Amino acid sequence: MLITPSLPRTQLAATLLACAALAWAVLRPVAPPAPSATPAATAGFSTPRAMSDVRFLAATPRPVASVANAEARQYIVAQLRAMGLEPQVQTATAQKTWIDRQHNARVALGVVNNIVVQVPGNAPGHALRPALLLATSYDTAERSVGAASSAAPVAAMLETLRMLQAGAPRANDLLVLFADGENVGGLGARAFAGQHRLAKRAGVVIRFDGRGSAGAPVLIGSSGDNRGAIGGWARAAPNPRGSSLMQAVYQFMPGTPDMGALDTLGSARLHFANLESSNGHAFGSRDTPDRLDPASVRAMGETMTALARHFGDAPATRIAGAAVYFNLPGFGVVHYPAEATWMLTRVTCLLFVIVCWMAVYRRDAGPGDIVNGALGFVFISVIGALATFLIWTAFPSLHTGHDFRSNGAGAGDQWFLAGFAALGAAMFIGFQRGLRRAVGHAAAALGPLLLIAILLPLATWKLPGASYALAWPLTGTLLAYGALYSPFANRLRGYQRALILLAGSVPALLLVAPLVPQIFTVTSPDNMNLPMAALALLLGLTALLLTAQRRFVVRGLLAMCAACIAVAATIPPYGSAPIPQPNRMAYLKDAYNWKSYWMLPAVPLDAWSKQFFPNAIRPQVQVDAFGHNSPKMWLARAPDHRLDYPDIRVLKDEVLPKGRSVEFTLQAKPEVPNIDVTLKGAGTLRTSINGRPLTLEHTSNWTLSLYGMGGQLLHFRFDLNSDELSRIFIHERIPGLPPNAAGARPPGMLPLTTPMTETTILSDTLLFR
Repeated sequence: MLITPSLPRTQLAATLLACAALAWAVLRPVAPPAPSATPAATAGFSTPRAMSDVRFLAATPRPVASVANAEARQYIVAQLRAMGLEPQVQTATAQKTWIDRQHNARVALGVVNNIVVQVPGNAPGHALRPALLLATSYDTAERSVGAASSAAPVAAMLETLRMLQAGAPRANDLLVLFADGENVGGLGARAFAGQHRLAKRAGVVIRFDGRGSAGAPVLIGSSGDNRGAIGGWARAAPNPRGSSLMQAVYQFMPGTPDMGALDTLGSARLHFANLESSNGHAFGSRDTPDRLDPASVRAMGETMTALARHFGDAPATRIAGAAVYFNLPGFGVVHYPAEATWMLTRVTCLLFVIVCWMAVYRRDAGPGDIVNGALGFVFISVIGALATFLIWTAFPSLHTGHDFRSNGAGAGDQWFLAGFAALGAAMFIGFQRGLRRAVGHAAAALGPLLLIAILLPLATWKLPGASYALAWPLTGTLLAYGALYSPFANRLRGYQRALILLAGSVPALLLVAPLVPQIFTVTSPDNMNLPMAALALLLGLTALLLTAQRRFVVRGLLAMCAACIAVAATIPPYGSAPIPQPNRMAYLKDAYNWKSYWMLPAVPLDAWSKQFFPNAIRPQVQVDAFGHNSPKMWLARAPDHRLDYPDIRVLKDEVLPKGRSVEFTLQAKPEVPNIDVTLKGAGTLRTSINGRPLTLEHTSNWTLSLYGMGGQLLHFRFDLNSDELSRIFIHERIPGLPPNAAGARPPGMLPLTTPMTETTILSDTLLFR
């Protein structure tokens, strides 16, 4: 028998306290350093000055091609010139096309204005050496002021440049990119990577973004020959955080920023973002300067500065290959070549075979029993995940008002995590005790390890960066199990065996336990599948140690679950302060029916918005301007303001043997930053604008978003795949409502609204029969 089925209470208490102490040391949050109280012009990072930059930039949304976007650009350029730098503004047209599996096409085409700075190095031949590229973005979505998502990285970058300018020059050239149009398809990065002369000089590319309002920057992505870059980050960055496993998780999370076209530059690329206190990814309405933690801005700036100094002086050497990397509490960042993962996988799988052979040889388990133990582990894991899902969906009163997509992290989220983790652990221990009685102690313990041993080669093949979270914990557990089969183990007492198993569980506690809150941070309580999978992995690796505990442990965990969820249910989801909301009121002037409307999405009307819809009974679909499949909205007739309709001229409408060819022009107005063109009816074969190809393959639904085209005459051509009835909707979008169109919203009226998030829409529809 590997371990005494039930330890005495004193020994059990000591074991649990040891596990709890280790878990606390691993899971306790690492706070960023406190912000500086004095501006310190040249000595170091000035948090007050950085926050002043944030407040200026985040006064209003600054989407691409908007007036606020131009004001933000002028501010950044002025700050750079005041440092003695010579920024360039790259004005370029960039395009991105998405075509999904159903052949629905979406195209973004815009004129962007990137800010590019070059700081020469002082090494001999520095102009011929690869340069370091630091990048961020300064635009926002149309309904967010973007304090964390772009203002904070911009402010941190400005402070970094101030500190670098105050110090000695670096050996290598430094390139800095403040990209525009990143919220509409990464157009700024595309323009820089594809059209700027300095892009080819980039060696190491480091990008900084913000996803949350708190926390130190985390390495959320790396690519290229990143072994040397990972080593440099591990040595140079203060409090380096990140893992190659979490990089794979971030790729599947909605709203997580990516490198974009910068991923094609240089030999190695690192991507950082702060993730705590997420502001949501639908509107980002909570992304305000008041909610932004100044310590987070300081931590980002200090990381930028440290990496700029390190890579700015690094020799122009290139280490081929990718790296596996992770944080090991107490030791910092561990990294090794990705090629070594297969050797580690083979050794671990061989060790598993040896331990299983020892169990079968000692007649503690048969091969069939171990397989049954694996199947039982799968069943228990699924039941645990299902239980958390049912509690969340069956009792909405526990989380009234919670909306992670729009509002981000809630005040009670960590309590929900603790409650669901306690529930999962209690269910696992209870079911595993029953499984142990059915298949035996050894089979119940080796069954989960069999499943992990099967997953390990698959992870090494498909996601080598994630393999460490399986290989090292599995190796530690197997070594502990193997030690208990050695001859000297026969003389050990129950608590001594438990301590050996506890020692074997240390790699799992150090590497797997932190994954549960890390994954939870980017998924939220309403999507607990991945966090529960990480918890199941941790429990499976410690199965024998857990199932040897007494029954009161399960009862205590269930009580803890109830208490944590009860506490979470009593906390307002997003605190007591009101959540700012975008003012989505729209004024539509439609040339197709010569009418004007007030429009608002189907949300409850407040005292201010109700004045626009005094006779409206219910939301309805605006068929003429948006089509039959458009969402319902509040709709009411509005007065006609002196605004020009879209200036459209149809040049060609020719029916062909296998389709139709349509051409028309649109004169873009200087004051219109955004134009949407949508085709409904026939599919497309080819589309172009001013001779520039947009799509060159068959598509079904087709949408084009244009940015910054003011003053241009746009010549469209559509080659359609049939001559069926088709409509082309043109919507010119201008931030704000027409002047004097409506009374101003009273200050302080709830809910608080984000400035300049209303919209004026000038619409027309081309009908081809």
